[in-house]
Amino acid sequence: MGFGLVTAAVIAMGAVGLTLQVGVTNFVNFAYGDFVTFGAYVTYAVDNASGSFATGVICGGLATGLLALLCNLVLFRTFVAQKARVITLVIVTVGLSFIVQNAVIVIWGTGAYTYNVTIGNALHLGPLILTPGDLAIIGASVVLLLGLHALLQYTRFGKSLRATSDNADLALACGIDTGRLVNWTWVISGFFAAVAGVALVLETNTLRPTVGFNELFLFFAAVILGGLGRPYGAMLGALIIGLATEIAGMYVDAAYKSAIAFAILVLVLLFRPEGIFATRGKTD
Repeated sequence: MGFGLVTAAVIAMGAVGLTLQVGVTNFVNFAYGDFVTFGAYVTYAVDNASGSFATGVICGGLATGLLALLCNLVLFRTFVAQKARVITLVIVTVGLSFIVQNAVIVIWGTGAYTYNVTIGNALHLGPLILTPGDLAIIGASVVLLLGLHALLQYTRFGKSLRATSDNADLALACGIDTGRLVNWTWVISGFFAAVAGVALVLETNTLRPTVGFNELFLFFAAVILGGLGRPYGAMLGALIIGLATEIAGMYVDAAYKSAIAFAILVLVLLFRPEGIFATRGKTD
């Protein structure tokens, strides 16, 4: 059960970053998993160079946020301005996924790496068995998600972002700089992707060029379960996916955990395609 909470925390960070981007741009970025990988690798490189893991995480988050912003400015904004169809944008993101993944391979190679940090010995916390590293992952997830909640609910930026997510044309007519909001949303999405990547590597103890791509389906499952573009739904969806896959892992081979998530996703799409936690407004 404790490991399920860790998995849920990792998925929540990744899913929230993805659903924020989808909610504001109205298309899915299939390169998101490779953003996750890129952030994890930058963290590894900075940690090795500076000897500070915290510095590595911050630099990894900022670098991935910058990468996401550049991709929006150079690629996506151009296609959106030309009123490209959603399928065109999806194909562009798939191509971007291959570019980022191969860039990672060119820079860092195909070998496996591990972070120079120890997760500590297992602690028995009531019915839960968690390591200090597990607690750090859960704590980081809680801090980031609470910070996002405060941003969305109590700041002018957050209210403008929610308005843009609900109706971009109306928000623009009301004087909201939707272009700036979209740029910042890409930055935030990239930052969440990087931190999710770091947490994922800490959880699995392996850093490879496909580490983020392999988890992309779980992020999508949580996003769809919670309702596209709904951060709070993604949080709850991540909790359900994380607990369900880990509990199922006690009874079936761990290799089938993704199949459990897929089964949950299919059921949701069949009986409630708008998402279990869908509410009025995408980011309400």
